[in-house]
Amino acid sequence: MMRLPPLTAPERPSHRGTTSRHGYLRALTIVLVAGCLVAPTWSLRASANPGPDFASIDAYIENQMREVHIPGLALGIVHNDEVVHLRGFGEAGPGGRTVTPQTPFILASASKSFTALAVMQLVESGKVDLDAPVRRYLPDFRVVDEVASALITVRHLLHHTSGLPEDSAFGPMLSNDVRDEALSDRVRALRDVQLSHGVGTEFEYTDANYDVLGLVLQSVSGQSYESYIADHVFTPLGMTHSYTNQADAQRNGRATGHRSWFGYPRPFEAPYSRAAMPSSYLISSAGDVTHFLSMQLSGGRYGGRSVLSPEGIAAMHAPAVREGTRDIFYGMGWESRSVGGVPVVRHDGTNANFYADMVLDSSDRWGLVILTNFDSLNLNGGRVQNLSSGVISLLHGEAPPEVPSPHHPLLAPATLLVAVGTALILAGMVRTVVLLRRWRTRPESRPGGPWAFIRRVVLPFVTNVGWGLALLLVFPQLAYPLQPTMLIVPDLGYLVVASGLAALTWAVLRTRLVYVALRRRDESKPAQSSMPATVAPIGR
Repeated sequence: MMRLPPLTAPERPSHRGTTSRHGYLRALTIVLVAGCLVAPTWSLRASANPGPDFASIDAYIENQMREVHIPGLALGIVHNDEVVHLRGFGEAGPGGRTVTPQTPFILASASKSFTALAVMQLVESGKVDLDAPVRRYLPDFRVVDEVASALITVRHLLHHTSGLPEDSAFGPMLSNDVRDEALSDRVRALRDVQLSHGVGTEFEYTDANYDVLGLVLQSVSGQSYESYIADHVFTPLGMTHSYTNQADAQRNGRATGHRSWFGYPRPFEAPYSRAAMPSSYLISSAGDVTHFLSMQLSGGRYGGRSVLSPEGIAAMHAPAVREGTRDIFYGMGWESRSVGGVPVVRHDGTNANFYADMVLDSSDRWGLVILTNFDSLNLNGGRVQNLSSGVISLLHGEAPPEVPSPHHPLLAPATLLVAVGTALILAGMVRTVVLLRRWRTRPESRPGGPWAFIRRVVLPFVTNVGWGLALLLVFPQLAYPLQPTMLIVPDLGYLVVASGLAALTWAVLRTRLVYVALRRRDESKPAQSSMPATVAPIGR
């Protein structure tokens, strides 16, 4: 800042007179006029930069909840290191129990940010080296490729560049394993996994990376993963409504989860496994998560104590590896991307019945958390996942985007395609029943010849069998295995299975019914006699 020169006392005039008084009056007039001109400018500047309109943000959330059919939601907003807005919306569970800022929600993949913080604490205490092989801390760790097993480092796990495939996450997703050995058994099962690419060469997001990190944390600290997180993350951040045990969370008002059936919520208790706790199953409230965000914005400090150094926080947020061809980069438990046109670091999380989103706008020092007890990846076009985009836009004085980009753009078209195919199968069933009835009442209408057999038997059989096999065998190869699909996207998953099984069953049943009907036509033809016809006598 430029400094002004010091004021000096004016020379005293040799006499006091009219000229001097006019000079003072002229100066006073100038000051008053200038003040009148500047004051409106100050007022205009103040009105041009008003604070966020939290009422508009609440109205936006409530409107989106109505349109997307979200049962319950909790919102928290942090500015600098202060919580400036905290609100619960809708129902937390049966009986009209309302959501509050203290209502616990499952954080899903947002749990990874907490695991990354815990690992970085051990790095700063000198107990973990980011570039050390995982085997230094877990000697029994291995995948199918023995050489690759020795190359995977802690940093590779944090960046999702270990080579572990995405589908290595599906096992715990379907399990209710809450044994003390659940996490170690989960990591031990990776010895049967083939890496999908070379170690350190490509990004591939999978829960397995952070589950291995959870076991590293457990091995190095000498505590269970759950107790370490409680002692070194939840407690210093004053997160008193956060849990590492679902039973405890349920006793303290955990929200009831819902999953989407063709866009509408249905209460659902998804599997909950300690085997994937580090990647997917921490539980917290919006009020508690604002403490976590405040610490992130304050260089690792909260309540006057350091949870992690500013350098550690910066390393976690730094973009490290591009996520495929998208303009999104992964760091250590955080993504660098644009939300509502604003550069942010973010981590969201989705499972079968909950959604969580944490966003940090470091340039303007905003933090945002949205927790819902409903998720829909399918027919709502990812609108649940884009709520934060609308809130960030409103925080910056912009209108929320009207058409959010789909979270998974192929799910809705896939559902539509399967629905149309299923409708055609059902229409074919009805048409065949009508056809068989007509053939029974009017036997002469039954077609004959090889073309009729090909048209009425062979082609429908091939079509139905092809559709059934495409859904039950090809779809899981091109998209996701059927079990996780039925869990996370049940409308599509169950439609695929039902349509595939119906097509295969109908292919067999229809073929038999039509074939028998056509054979009866041939059997009902009068036999040709080998004797000549009797000729009537003339005259008769």
